[in-house]
Amino acid sequence: MMGIKKSLGYSPLGEPKGDDSQFNFVADRKPAGAGNITSIFKDADPSGGMRLASSFSEKMLKKAEEAEKRAEAEKNPPEKKVASYYLEKDTLNQLRSYADKHDVSYSSVVEMAIRKHLNSLEGGS
Repeated sequence: MMGIKKSLGYSPLGEPKGDDSQFNFVADRKPAGAGNITSIFKDADPSGGMRLASSFSEKMLKKAEEAEKRAEAEKNPPEKKVASYYLEKDTLNQLRSYADKHDVSYSSVVEMAIRKHLNSLEGGS
């Protein structure tokens, strides 16, 4: 009988007591002199909720657009080829650390770094 075994504290549900157990709502314990709770919002800007809702909607639209772009990219992934280069251990450790910190793949960090460098060369020439 697992219900009788006590571990790490007391559990009233673990003890068989028969049919006298009840699950009721806890009564409101508001102090007798407490004012209306909504009175704390009397100075609040009523349009604030609409701004919050529109901000949320804008964020959801951006996320939906990003998801659509990712889905399109997954349908037509760029052609890739394996390349092997000798790099210093410190450089590799920095690349891997950046990839772990930003939760992206190691190869995508290397790809991004090379593209950024090539774009800077083309723009600087």
